[in-house]
Amino acid sequence: MYLKLSGAVLIILTAYLFGFNLSSAYRSRVRQLEEILMALEMYLTEINYGLTPLPQAFINIGKRIKVPTGCLFIDAARLMLQNKGLSASGCWESAVGKNTPALDLISDDLELVKRLGYIWGKSDKSGQIRQVSFIQELLRQALKEARKAQQTNDKIWKYLGLLGGMTLVIFLL
Repeated sequence: MYLKLSGAVLIILTAYLFGFNLSSAYRSRVRQLEEILMALEMYLTEINYGLTPLPQAFINIGKRIKVPTGCLFIDAARLMLQNKGLSASGCWESAVGKNTPALDLISDDLELVKRLGYIWGKSDKSGQIRQVSFIQELLRQALKEARKAQQTNDKIWKYLGLLGGMTLVIFLL
């Protein structure tokens, strides 16, 4: 009797944790988009007021942003400093490719992040500010959609995991 009860509790707990794990991806996506937007604000400050070289600006930003989002900037800066003949765009694209598995961004979000690579160091200060501002607006729209998806799917996955576990226990008993 106690063995069945403890098995049922374990099944329900495992199913709930599975649902909770799936729902955490939605929360993580929102957090990472917010961090990218914050990093872009820092970048605008670095080029507007600090006149900091791009690799150093990326290192400064990467240190202030949480992992894994900050790793994008730090990895791109390392590639730029290693000077393997890659452009800033190539370094950014390589850093995005390396860090994609750690990010909970969907493909549309990743495309926006990759588009940033076409901006770095390609024009004068005012041109970069305009282009970064445009990407920021697109990221804000993606953030709005991510928050909506989080509100919709967060509770659904948690409850679905719990109810799925309870259904499985009922079938097994």
